[in-house]
Amino acid sequence: MSPALAASLFRGTLVASRWRITLTIACIALGVALGGAVHTVHTSALAEIDRSARVLAGAADLEVRGPSSGFDDALFASIAALPELAASNPVVDVSVATVAGQGLRVLGIDAFRAVAMQPAFVASAASTGSGRVATLLDGDALWLSPAAAARLAIGAGAKLPLMATGGAREFVVAGVLPGLDNAGEVVVMDIAAAQQHFGRIGRLSRIDLRLRAGADPARAQAAVAALLPAGVLVSRAASISGRAAELTRAYRVNLDALALVALATGAFLVFSTLALQAARRRQEFALLRALGVTRGGITAMLAMEGAALGATGAVIGTMLGLAGSRLLLSGSGADLGAGYFSGQSGTFAPDALVLAGIALLGIGMSVAGAAWVARAVNRMHVSEALRDRTVELPGNPHSSGRLALLLAVAGVPLLFLPPIGGLPAAGYAAVALWLAAAIASVGPACRVALGLWSPQGTVASLALAQVRQLPGHLAASVAGIVVSASLCVAMVIMVFSFRVTLTDWLTGVVGADLYARAAPSGEAYFTADDSARIATLPGIASVEALRYDRLAIEGSVAPLSLVARPIDARILSGFQAEPREMPEPGTLPHVWISEAARDLHGWKAGERIELPIAGKKVPVQVAGVVRDYARTWGAVLIADGDYRRLTGDTRANDLAIHLAPQADPPRVQAAMRTALTHLPSLQIEEAGEIRRRSLEIFDRSFAVTYALEAVAIVIGLAGVTSSFAALAWSRKREFGVLRFLGLTRGEILRMIAAEGAAAGTLGAAIGLVAGAAISLVLLHVINRQSFHWSLELHWPLGALAILVAGIVGACALGARVSGTFAIRHEAILAVKDDA
Repeated sequence: MSPALAASLFRGTLVASRWRITLTIACIALGVALGGAVHTVHTSALAEIDRSARVLAGAADLEVRGPSSGFDDALFASIAALPELAASNPVVDVSVATVAGQGLRVLGIDAFRAVAMQPAFVASAASTGSGRVATLLDGDALWLSPAAAARLAIGAGAKLPLMATGGAREFVVAGVLPGLDNAGEVVVMDIAAAQQHFGRIGRLSRIDLRLRAGADPARAQAAVAALLPAGVLVSRAASISGRAAELTRAYRVNLDALALVALATGAFLVFSTLALQAARRRQEFALLRALGVTRGGITAMLAMEGAALGATGAVIGTMLGLAGSRLLLSGSGADLGAGYFSGQSGTFAPDALVLAGIALLGIGMSVAGAAWVARAVNRMHVSEALRDRTVELPGNPHSSGRLALLLAVAGVPLLFLPPIGGLPAAGYAAVALWLAAAIASVGPACRVALGLWSPQGTVASLALAQVRQLPGHLAASVAGIVVSASLCVAMVIMVFSFRVTLTDWLTGVVGADLYARAAPSGEAYFTADDSARIATLPGIASVEALRYDRLAIEGSVAPLSLVARPIDARILSGFQAEPREMPEPGTLPHVWISEAARDLHGWKAGERIELPIAGKKVPVQVAGVVRDYARTWGAVLIADGDYRRLTGDTRANDLAIHLAPQADPPRVQAAMRTALTHLPSLQIEEAGEIRRRSLEIFDRSFAVTYALEAVAIVIGLAGVTSSFAALAWSRKREFGVLRFLGLTRGEILRMIAAEGAAAGTLGAAIGLVAGAAISLVLLHVINRQSFHWSLELHWPLGALAILVAGIVGACALGARVSGTFAIRHEAILAVKDDA
């Protein structure tokens, strides 16, 4: 068949079914747009982190980093003296809060050393003349990046009060550093001032290093590493972007997988649309065959039509994805709710190669749907098709049951395989096999289920007879419902189980009455005197000091969170520790590790390990394993007394306050604010408010998941409606005969609606079973290997009932609406060809 003839026939198809084809293209576009938008938002966030890190690192080749509390600045002299280094730049990198509670990243630099590494730190100040360069050494002055100046809406000469050690302190904005345009929201000041004002005296956050010309990077890195104490590591400069990519990879892959499932479901709608066209054009295909067009020519023509639909949807979807991701980045930033990219505006940075791949996947699925229809068309008998016989899908019903069983069994061994590269690849493969098994089981399950039911009444009996045989068009759309319903059921069960598990955990962990934080964002501390002063206030029974730090672990991409707090049997029970009994005092400090720390570092309860605390390797005893849903990449709990003894640090990030009986919480909060007037950004929350806010964050983090589920269901239901339209069109003669036999239009429409309800019930039932099985994989394999959390299974019976009822009702309504158009002509017109 010539391309010109195929194009002419396709144009006729477009004109005849413009609305249904528009719907098909829209669904393909939606799937492509979701995949493209999710990936672009994450890519943009990582690109901004990478740009910011590289701008701040400047010409550095290596960087030395330690825990979030910093490391001894005496280390700088030893490192700077190494012959392999051409320049070295000490940096204090601390997150502070404004008096209004906003978080800011403050960089303390040595101006004379920083200029050799990153001239943008000082170039603007030097170019202004008039002594402005002297402000680089002024302890009361600071410089802003353009992004920080824009967010704070201030410029040179303005006053900026920040939360410093001992209370609020006012700084003068000396100017804006345009060379840091891509560095994000940062504040630059003299390193000595940063150490003095923000509790970092004698401490550094990192050291940027530039190698001499010709120096071997590996040898230089080894020389630096030999000088470092425990918990301080050397790595390639700007490696934070790579760490961010590693830390967020599981979350990004999970969302990408959901978006691709929605796209795959759209392939069933492509099939339904082309199947409807095949039913209407069967005489056209038969005539083409009679005129000499080969089966390959018919297949090529339908494949071209599928490719045209897919390409149109892919182009529109790619544009929608780009526009949607840009809107998300400008409106709510780069974070999609999981908290990984909080504070990142996300400069728009799409990945053309990945977007092209998503678009090609959409086109490929459309072509696959067209090829599926072409198989049915090529099996028809030309003489019968010329007499307006139905085009039906080929299939081997006797082997589909065995195939479903084989696929289901093949997925079981995959559940026991470890993650590959930190990703649950085997778990995803098991889900794919079980989805394929559910699709293959549609035909056999229909015959078994409906064979056991003998309805009363002519309409119900006719509907049952039609669905029991499940024609190929309808079977494919029921398969689409199975895919989308399975996904939604699995995600509903997983999310509900996660939420209930998190609620129980929060109830145990957030056990005090009030929680105080020196500032809502940034690093701010309570001193030991602050804690003692609060403990003496009326209405307060006791105060628990909570201290947090992040430890750099050799060989680990992610930092390890260290939580120092009072630990007793109640706390262990709240953290759902195993075992929950307090250990007997020993010669080593006891620690409790989270499930993530156990999985990522291979530690076990009862084992002796070493942690880099206060610049030295501290041997500790692992007393047990706790659940921690707040810190994905591992946490260690240590008693506050042991932490103070090891570090000498008596500060606290948070205070957990237990009230005396009959105490009035608002009155106690007012007394606390009066006692801590030097902390104007003091934040005090009741335990119930913290739990409520935590669950709001949880719900927000799954908002994208809910959207992807809804899209999959809509695409699946659209496919069922389209398939019933195809069936109704090909059954016009049958409807005409039924009218002659005495059935009214209303009875025929009720029969079609009953068929839709039966098909929806079948699809929902199989999807419910498959989804329940897949939810177990999500809970115990994919979630565990991705995020290292143990979750308890809980059944959302009400939500599942609503979901199933919605699917059945939508299928019945869609079938009835589709049938209305097929029986609107008189019965005599439907059977005139048999005369």
